[in-house]
Amino acid sequence: MRRLATIITLISLLVSCSEKQEEALFTLNGNTGMPKATVYLYGLDSSYERTDSAVCNENGEFAFELKLDSLTPLGLVIPDGKFVPVYADPQGKAMLVKDTAMQCGWSINGGATQAKHDSISRILDACRTNNEMMTKLDSFFIANPVSIINVELVRRYMADNPLVYNKDIRSRISKFGGLLQDHEYIVHLKTVTDTKNSNVLHRAFPSFEYTTLAGEKINSSSFLKKYTLVTFWATWDKGSKNRMLELESIKDSIKSKSFAMLNISLDYDTAAWKKFVTGDSIPGDHVNDKMTMNSDLVQKFNIKSLPHTMLVSPYQRIIEYDADMAKVTLRADSLTRKYDDEQEKKRKAEEKKNRKKK
Repeated sequence: MRRLATIITLISLLVSCSEKQEEALFTLNGNTGMPKATVYLYGLDSSYERTDSAVCNENGEFAFELKLDSLTPLGLVIPDGKFVPVYADPQGKAMLVKDTAMQCGWSINGGATQAKHDSISRILDACRTNNEMMTKLDSFFIANPVSIINVELVRRYMADNPLVYNKDIRSRISKFGGLLQDHEYIVHLKTVTDTKNSNVLHRAFPSFEYTTLAGEKINSSSFLKKYTLVTFWATWDKGSKNRMLELESIKDSIKSKSFAMLNISLDYDTAAWKKFVTGDSIPGDHVNDKMTMNSDLVQKFNIKSLPHTMLVSPYQRIIEYDADMAKVTLRADSLTRKYDDEQEKKRKAEEKKNRKKK
């Protein structure tokens, strides 16, 4: 009888564990309206150190299933290059939906934290001036000093906003609650804003969409998981032509698959741009922005002269601004080697994990 009771107890424990594992499954689905396109989901901090992808079906629908232990901040990158913050509840279900009130055009339905984030984001996106936005942010920070939402709000509306100065960022994050003071991004931001670095460094590269010289559509998501050397240039600028010719040697010295080049021409004369790029076989993806120095990206980066080169991380953070070519080549080579090694280790670990499951 005792033996039977022990067996029943063990079965109950196994069933309970199985139910807990099922309850810890977070699901996210949606419809991008883009058949066969790829959607990316990655962790915004060390609580989830991986990037997942899902291919949309013929109707543009996708789905993710993640096993999580706690509320986890994630970033969703959809095929049109738009970034959508996701607060993944380990016991929750969420759905990507169209939302014209959000600046990115999308929002997530599911979970109290997500609802709170999207509510304040709609308010901030509707602000007409930077001062109005800062006032709304201050009110939210005062009311929610320890909310994990604050990390993403600071990142998107302050650290990625060229109109907000480092001193303004420091003054806000210094008032956060104790737990947030130890968050890795806030610690990083304190270090960055305390240096004499340009106010552009460590910010996100803005969303964009261009058609390349080869006729292909590219956007922000095209350069995810790659260190990207971005150069603004024009054929009417002599220094720019020399910079373009330097790219061949950089391509030869960096062999990594996780390295890319994006060359943004600011030529109004597209014929001159095509002739120069084609004739000299300049490496990289070539696009032309006919808005020249009035280009949206040029204005956001406050670029005053050409050529102008920056290095962007695999998660699209600017890590070199107006870079010296010799130094940026050495740094890009070192970073891509390290990144390739880390990705290979993760791949092998994943294969080992899958073999054990079988």
